[in-house]
Amino acid sequence: MKRRRNDTLTGGTRDVSPQLLTVRVTQSAADTATTGTLAIPVQRLPTGNMAQVMEILKVYIVTTTLPVSASVAETSDTISVFISTSNFGATATAFNEPRVFAGYIVSQDSAFTAGGTYMAKEHQMPYQLDLTDGAGHGVLIATDNIFIQVTSVLTGAANTADVKFLYRWKNVALQEYIGIVQSQQ
Repeated sequence: MKRRRNDTLTGGTRDVSPQLLTVRVTQSAADTATTGTLAIPVQRLPTGNMAQVMEILKVYIVTTTLPVSASVAETSDTISVFISTSNFGATATAFNEPRVFAGYIVSQDSAFTAGGTYMAKEHQMPYQLDLTDGAGHGVLIATDNIFIQVTSVLTGAANTADVKFLYRWKNVALQEYIGIVQSQQ
């Protein structure tokens, strides 16, 4: 299919107005790896030699606020959010897993001392991940679900991650669609 000059980003769908999908994942217990599922509302029927896939442009993540330490010893609390095309269930995954396409880790070092509580915390709310290539092309997803895993260390709480996906639809050749599906399983 020949693309028109004004349709170089949308792959023939002309979907120039991105949409948002939102999901909340709460850990099943304190500091337990928990995976949530977001079903992708996509039309899987091919049109000629084309298939429609989701193109994720950005991901926004907000997590539970980490607690301030009351411990004399230094502690390091961490919450991780990994977004993938596979369900890892309660087995913690990592950013180096090939099917993980986005991730966010927030950690905090803190301790209670005679001088008071100190804390070194890096946290941006909401955290924004730009998945585009700098020219407006995002990550193509050709699975039926996106999986969001929340893991944590030493928080003592069942933490929550709220995730928003900024996406649009893109038409790709059937050969490319098959390759994407195979690489994301």
